[in-house]
Amino acid sequence: MSQLDELRQIIIGDNSAQLTELKQRIENVEQRTKDVAEVLSSAIEKELSSQQSGIVDSLQKPVTLGLKKAIRSEPQEYAEILYPVMAPSIRRAISQAISSMMVTINRTIESATTAQGLSLRYESLRTGIPYAELALRQTLLYRVEHLYLIDQNTGMAMTTLHADNAQSLDSDAVSAMFSAIQSFIHDSFSVDEGSRLTDLKVGDQNVWVVHGASAMLACVIRGEAPVSLRQELYDALDMVRTDFANEIAEYDGDAAKFMGARSILQPLLRSELKQEDSATENKKKDKPVGPILFSLGVLAALTWLVVHWYDSYSRLSTVKHFLDQTPGITANHVIHDDGKIVVQGLKDPDAIIPYQTLNSYGIAESDIRFATVPVRSLEPEMELARFTNEFSLPTGVSLYKKDGKIYLEGDAPYEWLKSNQTRILNLASDKRLNISRLAADEQSVRAAINARYDSVRINSMTSSIKTEHSKMGVVNIELEVSSKEFASLVSSFSGIPWVKIEANIK
Repeated sequence: MSQLDELRQIIIGDNSAQLTELKQRIENVEQRTKDVAEVLSSAIEKELSSQQSGIVDSLQKPVTLGLKKAIRSEPQEYAEILYPVMAPSIRRAISQAISSMMVTINRTIESATTAQGLSLRYESLRTGIPYAELALRQTLLYRVEHLYLIDQNTGMAMTTLHADNAQSLDSDAVSAMFSAIQSFIHDSFSVDEGSRLTDLKVGDQNVWVVHGASAMLACVIRGEAPVSLRQELYDALDMVRTDFANEIAEYDGDAAKFMGARSILQPLLRSELKQEDSATENKKKDKPVGPILFSLGVLAALTWLVVHWYDSYSRLSTVKHFLDQTPGITANHVIHDDGKIVVQGLKDPDAIIPYQTLNSYGIAESDIRFATVPVRSLEPEMELARFTNEFSLPTGVSLYKKDGKIYLEGDAPYEWLKSNQTRILNLASDKRLNISRLAADEQSVRAAINARYDSVRINSMTSSIKTEHSKMGVVNIELEVSSKEFASLVSSFSGIPWVKIEANIK
């Protein structure tokens, strides 16, 4: 053994093996996990028994995050677990809500069909107060509309609740008002420190206040509530003080800490309707005004609906009838939409809407809106209107409709035929235009020849007989020309089917 080893043995002695064992234990992660597991439960129990919140605060965030993640990943599993606990409460709440709604509806209908109900409607029109509110005042015994949990030291509202349809109030202003009134009482009256504000009346609303050591609960009530409600307010305040003792003691203006107290105070927001006695019911039976007025109201409503429906149906039928007779429009559906008569279907942009005719039936142009698909109609009326606008008809040429066909007829100037021949022949080949009675004017043909060839001698010029069955009228011309002039003539009149040239070449 070296001197160094001897020195280590003298200094450390028998602890060397223990240090080696501790080092291995620390470096072994699995062993350390077992060591922590052995003391973790005991440490949590000891921390909870000592009423220290350190470990609770440390575990709150990871437990909350883990629970949220588990619910999101397996919502069905948690729904099945919570259903047996929550289902009875949900059913009971729904049943109570439906029962309360049915009672309110029955009483409202009943009040609306009696002499008292009519009187309330007149009162509503006279004062501007909604009828529903007046009817509620007549049938309501009391209703708790607002609850305010207020800190005694600062006068700030820790949490507030209000009933459905109750007018919203500024919670900070209300809590400040209570503090101001309390200070006014102490400053203006000879009262001891223990005397506090407990009752306040504002119009037809009563304000009850119950006090605790460091918090007070204010309740705004419409109507006359039973005395037992005050004890319930005390019980609720005591429960809040017990469950939120730390939050109340350390209140710093953060109302979010008292969101859980709302579930304790929520049951206090309730209402109770007046119970009618047998004498009142017998009085109603003796005066069956309500059913009669109700029946008359229903009859008047049905009459109005029938008249309104007939007027609407009549307007739609009138528009569809005249549009169906208008060339270029196919009205598939005519409906009411957003106060307009909407026409759905097909519409030619050149179609002429009979607004003047519709106006005579009380239907203005502004009442109609077209939601149609633009198309090119081939109806004879539409074709005739388009062709009339397209061709500038010369004197002696007419365009008309007969037996469902469009005819272009007459002796047309040669230059007009030449400039429009492509369009005319295309329409004729498509059978959209009948040109069997269209011919070239002989004088215009003669003038065209003479203008080009002064030396040409026209022996004869005749027009073929134009009949219903012939394709078109043709001008037959016999000429004496040179070979050069003949070639030029043929080139000039090529493609003009209304002129036929026969030449004797010199």
